[in-house]
Amino acid sequence: MKKNNGITISEIKTLYDFPFPAKRTGPLYNAFSYPTKISPEAIGLFIATHTNPNDKILDTFAGSGTTGLGAILAERPTEDMIQNAKTFGLNPKWGPRKVKLYELSVLGSFIAGVLTEPPNPTKFRNTFEEFLVKAKEIENAYTIEDPDGKSGVIRHVIWSDSLICSECSEETLFWQAAVSKNPLEIKKYYTCPNCSIEHEIEKSERVTVKEYDRFLKRNCIQRKRTPVWIYGKTGNNKWNREATDIDIASLKQFDEIQFPDDVPLKELNLVDLYRSGYHTGITHLHHLYTKRNLYVISKLWELAESYKNKSMKNALKFLILSYNATHSTLMTRVVLKKKEKDFVLTSAQSGVLYISSLPVEKNIIEGVKRKFSTIIKAFEMTYGAESEVEVFNKSSTNLGLDDGSIDYVFTDPPFGDYIPYSEINQINEFWLGKTTKNKNEVIISKSQNKSVDEYKELMSRVFGEIARVLSDDGKATIVFHSAKVAVWDALVTSYLKSGMAVAETSVLDKIQSSFKQTVSNVSVKGDPLILLTKRSLDNINEPDLSECPEHFIRNAHDEKNTIVDAQSTFSAYISYCLKNGFLPKINANKFYDLVSKFNKMESVIG
Repeated sequence: MKKNNGITISEIKTLYDFPFPAKRTGPLYNAFSYPTKISPEAIGLFIATHTNPNDKILDTFAGSGTTGLGAILAERPTEDMIQNAKTFGLNPKWGPRKVKLYELSVLGSFIAGVLTEPPNPTKFRNTFEEFLVKAKEIENAYTIEDPDGKSGVIRHVIWSDSLICSECSEETLFWQAAVSKNPLEIKKYYTCPNCSIEHEIEKSERVTVKEYDRFLKRNCIQRKRTPVWIYGKTGNNKWNREATDIDIASLKQFDEIQFPDDVPLKELNLVDLYRSGYHTGITHLHHLYTKRNLYVISKLWELAESYKNKSMKNALKFLILSYNATHSTLMTRVVLKKKEKDFVLTSAQSGVLYISSLPVEKNIIEGVKRKFSTIIKAFEMTYGAESEVEVFNKSSTNLGLDDGSIDYVFTDPPFGDYIPYSEINQINEFWLGKTTKNKNEVIISKSQNKSVDEYKELMSRVFGEIARVLSDDGKATIVFHSAKVAVWDALVTSYLKSGMAVAETSVLDKIQSSFKQTVSNVSVKGDPLILLTKRSLDNINEPDLSECPEHFIRNAHDEKNTIVDAQSTFSAYISYCLKNGFLPKINANKFYDLVSKFNKMESVIG
């Protein structure tokens, strides 16, 4: 058997013999929220098992740079990585690697660059302490009176839409109509206090107002949003109370206060994610913020820009943006959880640009302070590494690398129309002053006029480049998932056309299960893992009767002798199809229906 620097397929097969866990925890994972990213520790084990020190690694869809972080961890593994390697009988070769990361996204490239080449952590800690001293005056924006009349600090504020009665046009705050405190619940119906007509809240029209926009210098239609409940602290004492007319009146200062000159007054490109309801009046970036939070984040950004040292400046911007899109805008939410006596505060919903009827305004400075502790730990893990990580902010359809120059590829391509990255990332990219050019974005998108055919063409170009730059005995691990057969067809056609084929398959388990649970063969949900090598198949095989979905599900039932999980079984089915050289025949929704049918039969028999 041919070897890649002494590593054979049989030596790495253990990685693909069971669902491999990828925990969503740790400083490197939590430093910056980015859609569909993978645990750097898991990638590190893949790199250390597939390659030798100083081998050349490539990621063609680098996202926020987790493959680069994985390479650094292959040089300096965590205790968990060392123990996990022993648990699974792996034979990793710890040491530095040389990595090339290609990412079309401006934001992803920025994140990857800072995390893989951070500033000196000790110097950055000192810089941040200085930064907070300079930001002390900005912090006054969150000063407020507590329930005892003393000076306190806002932690966060719940705002509320207003509903309008379709019968009498009476306005009612969503907070008053829908929220019950004891017991805590959000109701589905409310009765108009004026005409006593009952309405379904979800279908009730929201009140809009025409307001002068000081930045656009014109009147704009906006949803009417009012602060209704304030959570604060005075010293170590935390409190909450109803928002008063005085609180509301105090917000007028942000209509007159001097904002920095370089507030990004950019028009949002809301297309695939646009919703006519909650996006009413949301046309520009500044509409996603309360005026207070727009002032605070723009002043923090101005302060970060004042630093001359590029590494420190970028680290401060990284810190601000790590909190920005997920916590600083109107997309921050409250949710109800069982047994909780009050709302639970949560971040913006991942992968969408959703604004609820109860948006939350958080204290950005307090949030940035909390975020710092995670980021400094991440910097400490990567600073001074010997691994060489280069980040290229460009398309992977033309890599510009020498033929056969790469030993191993680990990549996580976009899942068709799953997430419109360039649309989501614009919120942070506007602050960076540069947005992603999406001409070569590998995606299915109506707004970009990219059907599955265009997606397949772009994907084929990338896999053609992967095959070209991969050494003859090189390998590529692909993480991919889709509920649609057409998207799987695009992936399979792309790698077959490039002269590559499947050597092994498995599942990457993104659930936070323990290794003991995984080894014990529990059901797991996750993304299929595909190991490709440079050998071609003449065509895709047609499945025979024994390879049909019904047969696969029946076997899963027989093996477990109980009901099976639809999502994990679908992932296993996809892996089985790809490993045996044929395409899946049905979409996930139909597969789930079949699983449900078999589960009901199992329950009746049981």
